[in-house]
This record gives sequence, structure tokens and C-alpha cells, in this order.
Amino acid sequence: MKTLFSLILLSSLFYGVVACKEPILDEGILPFVTPATVDADGGTWRTIVLKSASDVTVPQPAAVTSAEYQQELTAIKNGLLSLNPDQNTAVTYWADGGIRRWNQIARQLVAKYNQFPNYLTPTTGQLSSTDPANPKASPSFGARVYALLSVAQYDALVVAWRAKYQYNRPSLESQGIVSRVPVLNVPSYPSEDAAIAEASYQVLAHLFPDETAWLKNKATEHKQSRLWAGASVASDLTAGEVLAASVAAKVIDRAKSDHFNSAHDPNNTWQSALAKAPYDVKWQSLEIPALAPVLPLGGRVAMWYDSVAVAKAAPAAPPATTSAEFQKSLSEVRDLANSRTREQWRVASYWDDGIATYMLSGHWNFIAEGLVRDARQNELRAARTYALLNRAIQDGSTAAWSAMYTYYVPRPSQIDSTIKTSTTIPNYPGYVSDHATISSAAATVLAYLFPDQATQLNAQGAEAGLSRLYSGVNYRFDVEAGANWGVSIGKIAVDAAKTDGAK
Repeated sequence: MKTLFSLILLSSLFYGVVACKEPILDEGILPFVTPATVDADGGTWRTIVLKSASDVTVPQPAAVTSAEYQQELTAIKNGLLSLNPDQNTAVTYWADGGIRRWNQIARQLVAKYNQFPNYLTPTTGQLSSTDPANPKASPSFGARVYALLSVAQYDALVVAWRAKYQYNRPSLESQGIVSRVPVLNVPSYPSEDAAIAEASYQVLAHLFPDETAWLKNKATEHKQSRLWAGASVASDLTAGEVLAASVAAKVIDRAKSDHFNSAHDPNNTWQSALAKAPYDVKWQSLEIPALAPVLPLGGRVAMWYDSVAVAKAAPAAPPATTSAEFQKSLSEVRDLANSRTREQWRVASYWDDGIATYMLSGHWNFIAEGLVRDARQNELRAARTYALLNRAIQDGSTAAWSAMYTYYVPRPSQIDSTIKTSTTIPNYPGYVSDHATISSAAATVLAYLFPDQATQLNAQGAEAGLSRLYSGVNYRFDVEAGANWGVSIGKIAVDAAKTDGAK
């Protein structure tokens, strides 16, 4: 068995050369991880978009003694003896965890489409009346992608776990099949991998329609890899695929009505809001020429957690530019800009997460990936981790956007043009810092889920917020207000986690 596993591991060296229109993350060869728990009660955990797991009916499978099933089982046994190198490579790739792999794919697509928006008309260089901004280049878009994906994955897996223990079709391992990779010893029907693959494909194809064909190929490969691995029979896959399609449809319906599609403010109502903003000096675009701000209505996007509780935790109004507090904060930014240490440069760069990256929300997903793997979380528990995290991140982003476009606080270099920033100046107002809000929310959730890492995670959350002060694009009061609000949002998510049924 060890020899077989070693051969499969070596084959992953060649995965990057398999024909594919998109690059895949090259992380080298990772050891296989056997999940620490099976979470047999997972089918009772509270769902997010579905009212409960019973909303989706999974039909009863054929008996293992039936001719139909025995034929499927024989096909698996025969197939294990005739895999080609590409199939072995796919088995190894997806065996690292479908949840983690699809999160990587999402991060890859976010980075690909995270390009500068085209705000200008081609002839005059003036603002277009319809503002053809690219919403995929906004931090809010990235947060929304990860949230929708992880919610679809989680709800689909809760449905799958309920059906697994309702029908108790025995795992292939318990029937004498020696799988090519470690397989979680839970009932095989329906396939959790097929559920992950289909839910992920459907949601990401909705968000990135130009990638539909490529995503479908990835989903097909993911599903087939479980046949090639000796982990599932064909009917296990079909059941997982069908239930996930139902869940994905619900998640996509929510996406269509969450108000994000109008967040770029096609009617330019932000101009009236700017004129009425309750701040003594109004934000201006520092782009040359001046551009419309990013997603002026981003604060109206539907939240995942308790929006009333989030609003109650909102910070007070920022200090006026004539106040001693503001002038002190401005002087601090100026002094830092004139004497940044190497460490401050490093922090500002590390947490920048700007254009052509998977964004700050993706950065926190990358951090979560390592924690999930180290904790040996099974697919259901991993999906729960990402769903708790990414809903908090998106709510943090939405909250920050609501404050930004309430006050329209100018960036430091608008007040003092001598301030030199170490990163690009975001083309939206500064109060509160979205970096601080998102990062504090993310760190709070992850610190609850991984208490042994809480000290480090909270330090990372604080550092991410301070990075915007170090780079010169936010005042300290932007960062502190955002961080405090983010902690409150994270705690709201933690309260939800405490009552979702997972032990």
C-alpha cells in the first residue's frame, strides 16, 4: 500500500503539464491527510440557505445485494487495475480535499478577473454616464465569491451527510476495495466529492460565466477521480451531483437578489450622496483623471448574519479635519511615510492584496487552508469553517462599505499631497478601513475555530489593519474603528457557530 501511495504522489509532479486552459496552483507534493473525525451527526447541522437538510430529497439507493450495485462494484475493481498516469495524477490532486481544491480554484479566478475597471469613455476621457466599472476588481466581489461558494458547499454536504446516515450504504473499503488514497470511512451514498464538485461548478460558473467550460471539466475530473480512486461507485456520484444542483440553484437565487449587481451605482447616485455627506472635507478621487468611486452602493448588499446586530456595532462618526485628533492622526501618517522601517514596508506589501491578486478575502482563505489541513478536518467540517469565515468576511466588507459611503472621509494624501504612499491608493473613501474590518472579523472567527492558533491569528488580524496605516492610505482612527467593528462582526459569526449543531 505504501508503495502504491508513493507512486501516486510522484505522479503529481506532472500535474501542471496536463492540458488545461487555466494554470493551477503549484504547491509541490503534499502528504495525504486522513480526516480526524467523521461527524456522523453532520446531517443535523443547521443549514444556511436551505431551511434544513430535509429540503432536498435524496432517493433511496439500490441495495448492495442488487445486480445493479454489484455491477457498479465490479467496474470499480476492474478500473483500479487499469489507470493511466493522468488519472493517477487527478486522483492524487483531488485527494488533498475537494473543499480546499475548489477554494484554490476560486482564488485563482478572482485573481484573474481582478483587473483595473474601465471607467472612462474612449473619446473624451470623462466619466461615463453608466459607469462601466468592473465589479470583479473590487474587494467586495472577492469576498462575495468565497462566501457564495462555501455556503453552497456546506449546505450540499449537510444534505449529503443526512442521506449517508439515513441509508447507510457501506463504504467501499468495508466491502474489500483497497482505495488508492485515504478515504473517509463514512457511508458512500451519496458521494460528498460529487456534491462538492457540482455545487462548486454551478456557483462559480454563475459568477464567472466565461469560465463555464473549464469549470465543468474540473468538476467532471473531480467526480471521476473518486471512481478511479476506488472511493465511490457511479450511483454514489449521481446522487451527490443531483442534490448539489438543487442546493446550488438556491444559492444562485440568493446571489441574484443580494443587491450586488447594482452596487456599482449605474445611476451615479453617489454624487448626490457625496454632496450630502456629514463630513467637513469630502473625499475626492486621486486618480488622474478623476474616476467614479468603487461600488458606491456596496454597503447595501445583503448580509449573511444579523444585519441589525452589525448595524448596532457600527462605530461613531470620524473626527472632523479641524479636530486635534484628526491633525494628530494626519501627522502620524506623514511621519510614517517619511521614515518607514523595513518591517513596515514588509507589512504594507504583504497585506496589500491589490490588483491581480486573490484579494484580502482570498488571503484569509489561504490562511484558513493551512489551518484546515493541519487540523485534518473532513470535507463537511472544512466546508463549515469556510462558510463561517467567508460570511463574516463579506459582512465585514459590506459594513465597511456602508460607512465609507456615509461619511466620504478623504484619504491622507488628499489632505496633504506630500504624503507618499507605499501602495496604490484605493479609489474609495477611507473611513472605516475595510482592511481592518475584514481582517479582524476573519481573525475572530478563525481564532474561535482554531483556539490553539488564536494568539497568532489575532496578531495577523491586527497587522493587516495596521498595514494600511504603514502604507499611508488610512489614518489610525480608520483602522481602529474598522478593527473594533470587525471583532463585533466576528463575534456575531461565532455566536452563530455555537448554535449550528456542530460539536
